[in-house]
Amino acid sequence: MFKVLIADDDYEDRDLLKLEIQRAIGKDEDDLRFYEAASVKQAREMLKVQFFDLLTLDIEFDRMNEGIDALPDFFETCPTLTIVVISGKLNKAEVSEQLFRFTRDNVLKGKRWARHFDVLDKKDDKTEAIRRAYAFTFRQKDVADSLRDLFLLAESHLEKDELDKCIEVYQKIQSLAPGERESDENIRLFRRGVSAEQALDLYRRGDRVVASLILGHYLEMRLKTFGRKIVGHVPPGLYECLKELERSRRIGEFKKDLFRGLLRLRNKAIHHPSNLTEQDFDIAIKNLGLLEARF
Repeated sequence: MFKVLIADDDYEDRDLLKLEIQRAIGKDEDDLRFYEAASVKQAREMLKVQFFDLLTLDIEFDRMNEGIDALPDFFETCPTLTIVVISGKLNKAEVSEQLFRFTRDNVLKGKRWARHFDVLDKKDDKTEAIRRAYAFTFRQKDVADSLRDLFLLAESHLEKDELDKCIEVYQKIQSLAPGERESDENIRLFRRGVSAEQALDLYRRGDRVVASLILGHYLEMRLKTFGRKIVGHVPPGLYECLKELERSRRIGEFKKDLFRGLLRLRNKAIHHPSNLTEQDFDIAIKNLGLLEARF
């Protein structure tokens, strides 16, 4: 049995989605069951009392972005639910950027879920996307707990700048859930190496959220490396590192100010990625060079 909840206030769009899903996975799933919600409230109530394998969610109901605004509740109620957001009036990049604010806390705290997530336009051919969602959902029933543990392990390696070990864990995730997007993207990213210039290039190509996260991770690695050279060890966090640097007489106030500014920029990149500007990338590159320069 594969249960799909289609949340859309337009009955014609709901019928069209059912046809598209049936065409995409009907041959593989002989017990495909559809449920419909004509409002966000109805979808929320159904998710609280029933288990669904897949949710397709329109972004617009009575008001624009009503579907997106409901996602925090859906995430909390169904932490492993496969979700496909349907964008009718915004482009997919804009929708993805808005969705980021609802998932960033889990990313930052390592609370990774075995979740397949996608954003589609109403005009898209959805066949391949639906097949990917179905395949991931089918596999995750057996490996969800293992995937969560592996994501936590990868996060711990990432915090220690152990990128090789982090890649190994992501490869294990791929073996359990082939095509899982986050681990696949991170493998390709870390193999190329992380740099502020790379992040700036992504930013200029329009992938602003990913670019900001890369810059934040890069700044954290470089600041930890600088702190290790000055104080002789790696404090538990960057704020602890800053406190030790402030007490240290090995560097002057100018470099301490540079460290403080780069730490603020790191936090902005991680916590408010959509607010980052191209000037922030230029400042990061310039001030890192000043911080690490020998006088």
